[in-house]
Amino acid sequence: RALQPPPLLHSQTARIKTQPFVYLRYRSYLFTRFDYFYSKILLIMRKLIFCCFLFFSLNSYGQTFDYLPTSNGEIVKHTYYALSYLEEHEQSEWVAYYLSPDMLKKVYKRKDSFKADPSVSTNSATYADYTSAPDFDAGHLLPCRQMQFDCTSMSETFFMSNMSPQRSSFNRHKWSYLEKLERNMAWRNNGIYVVTGPVLSSVSGTIGVVNKISIPEYYYKVFLRYDSSESKAIAFLLPNRKENTPFEDYVVSIDSVESLTGIDFFPSLADMLENQLEVFSDKSKWSFANRNSNFGYETAAQKCSSSNTVIVANNTTKININTASNTVLQSLPGIGASKAQAIINMRPFNNIEDILNVSGIGQSTFNKIKDLITID
Repeated sequence: RALQPPPLLHSQTARIKTQPFVYLRYRSYLFTRFDYFYSKILLIMRKLIFCCFLFFSLNSYGQTFDYLPTSNGEIVKHTYYALSYLEEHEQSEWVAYYLSPDMLKKVYKRKDSFKADPSVSTNSATYADYTSAPDFDAGHLLPCRQMQFDCTSMSETFFMSNMSPQRSSFNRHKWSYLEKLERNMAWRNNGIYVVTGPVLSSVSGTIGVVNKISIPEYYYKVFLRYDSSESKAIAFLLPNRKENTPFEDYVVSIDSVESLTGIDFFPSLADMLENQLEVFSDKSKWSFANRNSNFGYETAAQKCSSSNTVIVANNTTKININTASNTVLQSLPGIGASKAQAIINMRPFNNIEDILNVSGIGQSTFNKIKDLITID
């Protein structure tokens, strides 16, 4: 209950000066009220500062968010995805990528090209290791279908570092269904971050001729939508076998997958948000509708040819800054969402040096991207 001031009538005002006890009571009241209002104002200011920090953190996610998990192996980066390769298991513990609506267009027909990954320093497994085990498929971790908007990106999904030994009955049914659900969720949520891989703490033997590849008993996929309007996440854990279990029963918490794998999936998230998203996968925030879709792209898929992409010496696709989408431009080092949009607003460019006229792009950024871009 708030303190009530002693009654002060006009006729009693003089008593404050002449009677010390009344004066001290009134001064005590004033100080008490001041402390009360000061604490309230301080509390409101703290809340405002926190809200502003959260708002600007989320608004800048496209430029600063590092979605790569922690790694227990060798990190290898390709054009549109990264992986962590464990030599002892001859496969990746995780593959991570961002999947935007623009990437869902099936522009090119699938072209199988299984091959060893030259970027793995210890040498990856080979396709022959997989063909020696007829009951198993070389199962994609990053699906080929997710990269059929570009010939080079599709070809890179056939690196053996992106494969894991999945039972054929699993790879062609439950896993394929989850890959399609991934596309639909990326479309409905305007893009999602994906981390996927095998649970290598639980294996059942090996396959292979020259390389011994561990056979995982479980696989996971983790989806994250992270932006200023809504952040949410969900994880799936599936056994490496054919089952008739309802698909939503495979939903688990991200924390539980982290416990199984020893991987911290989104270490760059603020701790409070990370704890909130990872302790529980809220199925009610995600639609499980899984229809077949062209995702707004109705043109018939064409075959890949040497003219479809421009390849440089290090096997990286050169990005055409006059035609690339915002998402593709963000794959360039030092280019976030705002700089990508600024590039789009400045088109067309007559030569690559013209990109220096774009706000926010200086000489140091240009030096990083000059060998990765083209105007042709």
